[in-house]
Amino acid sequence: MKATGIVRRIDDLGRVVIPKEIRRTMRIREGDPSLIVLTQEYSFVTAMQSIAERVHSKNNK
Repeated sequence: MKATGIVRRIDDLGRVVIPKEIRRTMRIREGDPSLIVLTQEYSFVTAMQSIAERVHSKNNK
């Protein structure tokens, strides 16, 4: 996947919208869990549940 950078504003409730193009590329759906990690550079990263974990959890239901 190529590097992508998009600037998003934080709304009055503290939310940031992940752009549709990125959600589609990463196969992120509404309600998917995310992890926000603060790095030494004070930036944050969101990590979504992997496709393999999703498939595994669906098979175990």
